[in-house]
Parts: sequence; structure tokens; C-alpha cells
Amino acid sequence: MRALLFLVLAACIAAPATTTTTTTTPKPMDQQSELSSVLSSLSWLTGDWQGDEGAEHWIAADGAIYGVALQATGMFEVMIVDDGEGAGPADGVVRLIAMPGGAKAVEFRASTMTTRSARFDNPAHDAPKNITYERTPEGLRATLDVDGNRQITFTFRPSTRQAAPELEAADRAFASDTAAKGLDGLMSWFAPDGWMLDKDHTAKMTGADLRAAWALRFEAGTLTWTPIASGRSGKLGFTVGKGEFTGKNPAHSMRTTYLTIWKQQPDGAWKVLFDTGRAVNTP
Repeated sequence: MRALLFLVLAACIAAPATTTTTTTTPKPMDQQSELSSVLSSLSWLTGDWQGDEGAEHWIAADGAIYGVALQATGMFEVMIVDDGEGAGPADGVVRLIAMPGGAKAVEFRASTMTTRSARFDNPAHDAPKNITYERTPEGLRATLDVDGNRQITFTFRPSTRQAAPELEAADRAFASDTAAKGLDGLMSWFAPDGWMLDKDHTAKMTGADLRAAWALRFEAGTLTWTPIASGRSGKLGFTVGKGEFTGKNPAHSMRTTYLTIWKQQPDGAWKVLFDTGRAVNTP
């Protein structure tokens, strides 16, 4: 709720398939109030979008836009658009952080932004070199520049996401068990193959490494959270929410946001497959 929070706390301590959708008219951009003045120009991206090969859901949460795509094959992709690192003031650099499969995160930086489009570049990345999102009369278009000579385009139409109350209930129980039982309560909600990203976003943090990292954070303070949005496709689902870290040192306290991918287990229970998040920027 949680993973990108590790970078800030460590510094302080030291010092496609389809989701269930139906075609509808675009909903009002009511998420703009969640965004900074810089990111508010990207409020056209928020909403639910259905394509021929899958769906994307973009949700604003306290200064960031979280994107998620779920696949019936059990794969997923998570994306975060923000304009600041850490819990301090936003730096105004608009970033798209892509996490295909929840593995190594890749940062792309906005090179052009209009009221209907945005292009994000990372020329050092093998492929894609850049990603462009555009609002079209029909909906949304995403174009990936593979190598400068070849492009892949995905088109999406507006759709309606069905909330997943069972996942929101699981997320609240996750928070409740963590508050009541601490580290043991938190770890009990991770699937056997569940993970988070480490502080530099380059590798999975699982098992004993995950537990050890969280033990340090519990020594530094407490974290509470609650979901604000959810969705599900088959045995995969997601929640997006807001949290608050209360440090034993008040200077280390901060607000956070997160995105959690949930996986239904053989016994029908929902467990955390993947988790990431960020500290909310403050003036």
C-alpha cells in the first residue's frame, strides 16, 4: 500500500483479456479534483476503456493516476502517472511508470502534453521507446513506438466498470488485521506467490525479504488505509485506495495512495498478488 513508500521511509529511518464492461457514454471527468494543477490537464485519461484485446481502467487518487489492465490469462499491467517523487512538493516532472506483470518498473517522462494527448519517452529503453495516449472522438488510443520504425496501436471505447465489493471488503479486512496483529496480520494476506516492488522499483520483494522490509517499517510507525475503487476480471481483481503512515517521529508521517492486485485462491479466498503505491506530494 505500500511499496513505493519504502523509498521514503528508508531515507527517514537512515536519517490482455477483458474485464466486465459495457459500452456507454463517457462519464464526466469528476476525478479532476484528485489531481495536481499539472496532472489536471490529463483528467481526460481517467475512466474505463474497453478495447478489442482488453480493458484499461484509469483512476485518480490524491495526486496520481493509477492505470490497471487485467487479463484472463492471469497476467496484468499496472501504470502510475504522477508529477513528483517522495512526500515533499511535486517537482512538476510528469512521469508514466509502467509495470508490466508487476515486474521491473520502467519510467517514461512526458515530452508533450495537450488537453487531449500526452507522449511519454524513454529513449534508453529497449522497447517501447515512447508511449502516446490520445483522446479520440470514439474513445482512447494508445500508441507504442517499438523501435523508431514500428508502432503498435490499441484503440479503446468508453465503458463502465463494475465495482468488486468482495475485494473492497477483503482490502478493509487486510487493513483491520494489520492494525490488530501488526506484521503477522499484514503478511497473512499475501498469496504464497505474492510480492511488492522494492524501493528502487527494479525487482520483486517476496517472502522473507518482504517480511524483513516490513518489520523495519513497523518499527518506524503504523499504516492505515481504505479502498476507493475496485474491479475484477475472473480470478484477478484490483483495489485502489488512500492511506496514511503515522510515524513515531511525526516528521516521518505522510499520506499515501496504492494499487493492489488480488488473486482468488483455490479455496475461494482473495489474497494479495501484487502491491504498489506512492507517497502523496505535499507543499
